Amino acid sequence: MDGNNVSDGKLNVHFSNVGLVGSFAASGGWKSVNMAIGYNRTSNYNTSISIKSSTDSSDLNSYTNELNANGGTFEDDIFDAFPFTSSLAYQTFLVNPLVGDSLQFDHVFTNSKNITQTTTYETRGGSGEMYFAIGGNYSDKLYIGALLGIPTVRYVYDRDYTETSDPLDTLTEFSSYTVHDYVKTTGAGLNFKIGMIYKVTDWFRVGTAFHTPTLYSLTDEYNTSINAEKKDGTIFEDRTPSGSFNYLVTTPYRFITSAGFVMGSRGVINVDYEIIDYSSARISEDSQLGSSADFSIENQNIRSNFKVAKNLRIGTEIRLDPFRIRFGYRLQGNSLKNKFSLNNGASIYSAGIGIKEDGYYIDMSYSLKKYDSQSIVIADQNDIANTSLKDHYITFTLGFRF
Repeated sequence: MDGNNVSDGKLNVHFSNVGLVGSFAASGGWKSVNMAIGYNRTSNYNTSISIKSSTDSSDLNSYTNELNANGGTFEDDIFDAFPFTSSLAYQTFLVNPLVGDSLQFDHVFTNSKNITQTTTYETRGGSGEMYFAIGGNYSDKLYIGALLGIPTVRYVYDRDYTETSDPLDTLTEFSSYTVHDYVKTTGAGLNFKIGMIYKVTDWFRVGTAFHTPTLYSLTDEYNTSINAEKKDGTIFEDRTPSGSFNYLVTTPYRFITSAGFVMGSRGVINVDYEIIDYSSARISEDSQLGSSADFSIENQNIRSNFKVAKNLRIGTEIRLDPFRIRFGYRLQGNSLKNKFSLNNGASIYSAGIGIKEDGYYIDMSYSLKKYDSQSIVIADQNDIANTSLKDHYITFTLGFRF
């Protein structure tokens, strides 16, 4: 928001998918029945973002505002009342009681100007899905399939927020402090998918599919620490207790329609149109694991801030035996309502080449995802940084028929 530009990047390698498919003869008009088991990597959460700016209003204001609210806070009550926030700043001498009024607090950067802010955060992990599927071919005209999915998720969020005083600032004894936030989310869920494709003619096919909402059981583990350094080199550190919370998340349903155009033996063009109602997502307590919480405000925020998103996927495969050349484009629709300035949609471009023989096939593909995001620097001051992100993916696929 201050006009500063900072670039950052991260490289990672992961295993995308693996599967085993068995084909069995059938009767009564059914040409074959296929059964499959496998695992797909569905999302990649690896990002690295750096933000640098300056301010005349320290984020330490959020701690003093918390302590000074409702008439103030006794020093002996700070840890019990604010173990994950103001207690850290108090224990590291960043906030201190006023002389003559021990219920009110001030902080060490109250009179400081030109404070350098540095925010770096890294996210790690991903989501995947173990699946069990069955499909059938009826008279080479109707293709029906169903899938039971067991998705898993692992998400790690590491954030460092640092404020550094101006070297010429003589109004504070502190040179800098850093707040480190850590959150790890893990869990698993269950969903069901069903779909069909109908061959209208030899060159034209239509399809439809419905994905039920996924019910996730998730656990958050979290902690926060502060490291403060005075100009004479003295260091103060404090860490919160490790927190843990269990809850349930229900994701939106998905409805997909598709059309395919077969260009004889030369290739195929496929178009998918997907509808996802993000406003239907819900968060609830996990009473079986002893968690009790009221998510009515969060669920109302979901209903009022999100909307139906529409996604478009277009892909083509050109066949030059034994080679296959592929191109694709995906437009990921904006799920935020118009009252937000941010469009969280994305464009994904892909290209690939492969070889297909009777007993095996091998492919290599490249994808580029371009999208915008916003990162919060100081929430209380509505201090937000706009970020433009690019994700690059290179995928290798090897399959065997036997």
